[in-house]
Amino acid sequence: MKKILNYFKQFHTDYFNVAMYLSILAFTAVLIFFNYKFDIEDGHIDKHTGTWFRLLLFFLIHGLAYYGVIGILYLFRKEKTNFKKGFWWKSLLGLLVLSNHRNAFGFAIQPIYELVDRHTFVYFVRCLNNAYGWITIVLVLTIIKFIIDKKEDYGIYGLRFKKIDIKVYIIMLGIMVPVIFAASQLQQFIDYYPLYSRSGGAQFAKYYQIKEVHAKLIYEFFYLTDFLNTELIFRGFLVIGLAKFIGKDAILPMAATYAVLHFGKPVGETISSIFGGYILGIIALYSRNIWGGVFLHGGIALLMEVFAFLKQ
Repeated sequence: MKKILNYFKQFHTDYFNVAMYLSILAFTAVLIFFNYKFDIEDGHIDKHTGTWFRLLLFFLIHGLAYYGVIGILYLFRKEKTNFKKGFWWKSLLGLLVLSNHRNAFGFAIQPIYELVDRHTFVYFVRCLNNAYGWITIVLVLTIIKFIIDKKEDYGIYGLRFKKIDIKVYIIMLGIMVPVIFAASQLQQFIDYYPLYSRSGGAQFAKYYQIKEVHAKLIYEFFYLTDFLNTELIFRGFLVIGLAKFIGKDAILPMAATYAVLHFGKPVGETISSIFGGYILGIIALYSRNIWGGVFLHGGIALLMEVFAFLKQ
């Protein structure tokens, strides 16, 4: 735990600026307000599912969050920040990978409908929606790593098994248990979780004549594997992969962009994602490893599902 605390001390030394942080929080808060006020993602962007226009919209909304924060950082740190040419094309590449991932599955929905029984369609869609990131993120970033970053010693953007102190993350997850339990008592949480309840798992189990607990386990497995994809693009590529260009400045733009990923979820979860992304980003920056974040992120998600099941 001492090592993690040292990461935070090292990061904030000569970096923390109250005005800068408040400006970035205000900017991110405005993005969140407008999304939930006008239902931008669910009500407008998702109307274009199955089209390339939706990819452009995702790219614009994530890009607004990312480069908006970059602009604020420049205003406050222009004497210390040097956004080199390599940063611009590589950050654009990262946002393109993210936007393509968020849009790509829309093209697979119709083929899935034609391949599976209508009683199991929803379940297959929900499971595969969590699994296709192995191609759109893990495979794509693996190829990118060995093309443009093959000399960098951090594995596939932090996806390596060196220097992992899992005990620290177990302690951090334990600290989160009462927080998650308290959140699970809120009506907004109850209305949204468990995610399995909207997966069509009961119909899937009935159709294939298996116990529903097996359908739950299959769904939760694929749900949890998706956090590897999330950590790899956000804490891996957008932090570890860009740190050589902008150092500490990689954290705050990533955290704001990460909040945009949560649009459509309960607003409390979207707000908390800013701080979660910030914490995991700092850890990734100094450890150059994302496995701790995968464990912590996946563990929190699993606890949210478990507490929701118990509440039911």
